[in-house]
Amino acid sequence: MPTTLQDIAEALGVSTMTVSRAINGNAGIGADLRERVLAVAQQMNYRPNQHARALSTNRSYLIGLIVPDLMHSYFAELAKAIEAVARPAGYEILICNTEENAETELAEVEVLAQRTDGLIIASSAPPEKARAYRKMLKEGAKLVFLDRHFANLSCPAVITDDVKVGRLATEHLIRLGHRRIGHLRGNSVAVAADRVEGYRQALEANKIRFDETLVRPCGFMESDGYQAMRTWLVAGKVPSAIFAANDPSAMGAMAALEDAGLRIPEEVAVVGAGDIHYGDRLKVPLTTVTWDKLNMGRQAAQLMFGLLGKEPTARVGKSDHVICEPSLLVRKSCGATQSSR
Repeated sequence: MPTTLQDIAEALGVSTMTVSRAINGNAGIGADLRERVLAVAQQMNYRPNQHARALSTNRSYLIGLIVPDLMHSYFAELAKAIEAVARPAGYEILICNTEENAETELAEVEVLAQRTDGLIIASSAPPEKARAYRKMLKEGAKLVFLDRHFANLSCPAVITDDVKVGRLATEHLIRLGHRRIGHLRGNSVAVAADRVEGYRQALEANKIRFDETLVRPCGFMESDGYQAMRTWLVAGKVPSAIFAANDPSAMGAMAALEDAGLRIPEEVAVVGAGDIHYGDRLKVPLTTVTWDKLNMGRQAAQLMFGLLGKEPTARVGKSDHVICEPSLLVRKSCGATQSSR
C-alpha cells in the first residue's frame, strides 16, 4: 500500500493537516518541524497524488533540469542531489541532456518552460544567448542556474569559484617544478573563461609569462580533450604539464598522450577539474580540483523552492549567488617533476 499523509502523521504524532501544510510549504509551520516531516516522508517513500495536487494548486509539481552532459557522473551527481530535495516536497525532475549544444539547450528550455514550475539550468550557451533567458525572466519564468551561469544576467545561481579552480590546478603544477604549463580551454561559457583567468593569475603570481599559444581550444567532453591533445601532439612542442578544463577533457587528453606513447606523469603531468566518478580508478588516477557537488545540487533546489514560495524562510533575489569553494585533490597523474621543456 502507498504511504499516506495519515501514515506520516501517526509516525510523527502530529495531525494530517500539519503534515500536508509542511509538505506543501505552507506558512505557519516551523522550519524544524517541516524538516522532520520531509525526512519521514522520504524514509516512508511518500508520493503525493500529482494529478490531484496539480488541479487544486494550478501547478505541475515538475522542475526541469537542463544539463550539458550525462555521459560522466558530474551532472548525474548534481541531479541526484536535486532530486533528494525535490521529491520529499512532492516535486519530480524532468532531465534534458544538451550534449553541450546551445541550440539544443534553447529548444529544450522552450518546451520545458511550458510544462514545469521552474527550470534549473547548467547552460552550454555563449554569453550572447543570455538575451533569451533575460526575456524569459521578464515574462515571469522561475530560473536557477547551476554550475554555469551568465555573468551579465541577474538570476539566482549556484556556482563554483572557477577562477580559484584554475589557480589551484596551475599553482600545484608550478610547485611540482613545471614552468611550461598548457591549458585545454573549455567552450565559450563563463566557467571556461574564469578557469583561464585563474590559470593566468597563477602564472603571473609566480613570474611565469602568460603565453597564449599554450592555451588551446578544447571543450568539456572526453572527445574534445582527445582531439585537442592529438592536434597538439601532431604540431609538436607539447608542454610538460597540462591543466584541462574539466575531468572528461583531461581523460581524453590522457588517452591521446598514451596513444602517442607518452607516459603520465613521467613525461606529461595532467590535472583536471570536477572530480568525476572513477577518476580515481583510471590506470593513472587523475589529479583534480574538487568541490561539494551534493551541496551544489541541494542549494540549487532550495533556491528554486524559494522562488516558488516553497521555502517559507527563504527570500530569493535575482542576484542571489551561492559560491562553492574548490580544493585540490592530488592523485598520480600530476607526479612529473622533471625540468620543463
